Amino acid sequence: MKNKNEMKSKNSLSSCCVYFGEDKSDAESLSEKFVGLKCTDGKLKIYFPVGYRKPDEKNNSPAKIEKEVRRNILNLIQILRRFGEKEDNLSALPLPVKNQKVDFPIHAYLFIIRDFLSNGYYVQKETLYSKIPGGKVSWNRTIKSVKPQFLDFQPFYFDFITQKINYSQTELISQIHRFCVHECFSKLGFLFSGFMPEKPELKLNKNLFVATIKKAVAQTFNENNLLLFKSMLDVLNFLDENSENKEFIYGTQNFHIIWEKMIDCIFGESKKENFYPKVYWKLKNGNGSEERYYFKTDEKRNTLRPDTIMITSRGKKGQKIFVLDSKYYRYGATGIKNHLPDSASIVKQFAYAEYIEKNASIPNDVKNNRTENSIFNAFIMPACTEQIKNIGYASADYILTEKDSSDVSCVPEKSWHKIHGILLDTKTIMEHAAKKDNELIDQLATAIEENRRDILFL
Repeated sequence: MKNKNEMKSKNSLSSCCVYFGEDKSDAESLSEKFVGLKCTDGKLKIYFPVGYRKPDEKNNSPAKIEKEVRRNILNLIQILRRFGEKEDNLSALPLPVKNQKVDFPIHAYLFIIRDFLSNGYYVQKETLYSKIPGGKVSWNRTIKSVKPQFLDFQPFYFDFITQKINYSQTELISQIHRFCVHECFSKLGFLFSGFMPEKPELKLNKNLFVATIKKAVAQTFNENNLLLFKSMLDVLNFLDENSENKEFIYGTQNFHIIWEKMIDCIFGESKKENFYPKVYWKLKNGNGSEERYYFKTDEKRNTLRPDTIMITSRGKKGQKIFVLDSKYYRYGATGIKNHLPDSASIVKQFAYAEYIEKNASIPNDVKNNRTENSIFNAFIMPACTEQIKNIGYASADYILTEKDSSDVSCVPEKSWHKIHGILLDTKTIMEHAAKKDNELIDQLATAIEENRRDILFL
């Protein structure tokens, strides 16, 4: 059982948090691109993405602020785990971590902490089974696991599954668990509690610890214990022989990929590949014939792939189609015009919308309810805002003439000729990124379709 008297308090979390534009001590490339947790020289910093809203320190007590910060950090970790992939460069960052580059197993650390807070220290609660002679025979497991030999159609067993408890090993496993619990709390315990378990007397012996836990994994049938042991293995494999090392990194320098995935999860259609423009080459063969060659839709060379297709009232009268391009750009935080999407992004949006308008191969329920002004374009950018903000629109001189573009009251020839600039609150998006959100979809559609500047968030 856990002993709460063996714990000690830790430092404030708010002082560890870094919000966009605040950190002047690190290089610009780190403070503006890295999102996640970084601990070097025993100093922890948590970097939040562009536009993430700080807790209101003026109108809340320190205890309430710490509670909100803790919740925000857990949400950040959840987003990184769910939407981050290897190609996003999670945990593989060009930052010094004492000559080692090992992916930080944050899932294992969190599991061990949660398990400890629920169940305390590990104690033997099940019988170990093996084929080793000695111990009571478990006939039920023997029949299920061992292939018998037959003589005169009668089964004979020469190997048996036996059961026994190895008390010396059980004690060692318990001590290893205490070691892992302390290790996990020393790095991430602040997310759950202001206390710290007492440091165990057992020193790290990586080879012995790993061999012992592997043996336990092979002999246990309890699902929760299997998860616990495998998490302990992940923690032990992360450590070097210097168990005092307090340095770790968990995060990404490619949060733009995660931003795209979150927007698509909340607002997007599940089969957006149906709306991808198809490009091809028509090649001349030596015999005078021609061959048409298409790039595959999953190839990097086929870059005409809209981030998100959002549809309201799909397949019904009044259907609207929104082509959304998620841009993890800094404009919402800086207000600098040079931080807006550029010409390449603008021209691609026109191509996406025109394809949807003209192509006959999109799904029938959508195709049959297209109208001339039912397709809209928008850039989605992060910001710290309590409203969905429509900041204006982008276009091109070959789509809208300069005179038309400067006339705020002008009605474009087609609705998709204006690409609306939309700012969404980063924190709200991260908190709602678990599934498609119809209420947020309706709010975003209104902000785009009615060209309204401010729409209150949920």
